[in-house]
Amino acid sequence: MTQKDFNDFLLQAIEEKNKRQTAGTRSIRKDSLGSSQVGIQDNVSGDMDCSSIANVDLNASMSLSDFRACSMVMNVCQNMIQKTISDAALASGVEAAVALKNMNAWVQAFVDFPLPFFNFVDTQNDVYQKNDFKLSTDPDIVDKVLNIKNVPDLKDAVSAALHKTGGEIASYQGTSRNFNYFGIIKAYFDTRIEFRVVKYSLNLKETDVKVLCASTGVTKLNSSYDTYLFEADKEFLVKMQSKMGDQMADFFAEKLFEFIKMFYQTQLDDFKEKLAVIFKKG
Repeated sequence: MTQKDFNDFLLQAIEEKNKRQTAGTRSIRKDSLGSSQVGIQDNVSGDMDCSSIANVDLNASMSLSDFRACSMVMNVCQNMIQKTISDAALASGVEAAVALKNMNAWVQAFVDFPLPFFNFVDTQNDVYQKNDFKLSTDPDIVDKVLNIKNVPDLKDAVSAALHKTGGEIASYQGTSRNFNYFGIIKAYFDTRIEFRVVKYSLNLKETDVKVLCASTGVTKLNSSYDTYLFEADKEFLVKMQSKMGDQMADFFAEKLFEFIKMFYQTQLDDFKEKLAVIFKKG
């Protein structure tokens, strides 16, 4: 496939996406949520306090081959967004590590992502408070926050992702500080991918962290959240992966070969140097 063929395919996809977005009854055009609006009316603000994003990719009903193709493209998109945030931060005199903690920057980047891989659908926010919260008996919190239906393993996967930060939130217990989670939760269905970008905040003034991260015990839960829903078309992502697959393989093969050459050249130089030392010693 030539570069021109690939460019033509991508431009056609952009045009088709714009047509679908204009005609769709559920989609909301990106320009209805501009840069100045993201985060203004949200419940959760500030930077994420977790050391890494809670990423969850779940196959709800897609074939394994399609799931692999679609998840590969979605991961490439997320990496592109991360790189764009880092580059924009450095250009503004902000350290990349600091910028990548900015939850609104991530949301804005997804909303404004210029390539036609997914569409912004809607945003929702609310609070979830309960005096006698128990993880094993109150799993509806995942349904309420994410609002992604018919994914059997969703609750377990999200809980596992959150449990990884159990040690990080311990220092917040008994204080008035909020602990901010940030997650990207993707579900892969027969014909589409639904994913939510989630900002979730916990007030741990009266919450027992050990109970919160276990299946036993009861504690008070005081939380709020904002979520942004996006949808992607499976057929397009599969087609995109097939178009870019060989080119990516060639690219990575070239980079790997360059690394191998450098590595073994270094080994060879070291080998020669060691032999030279022996001869110099006589």
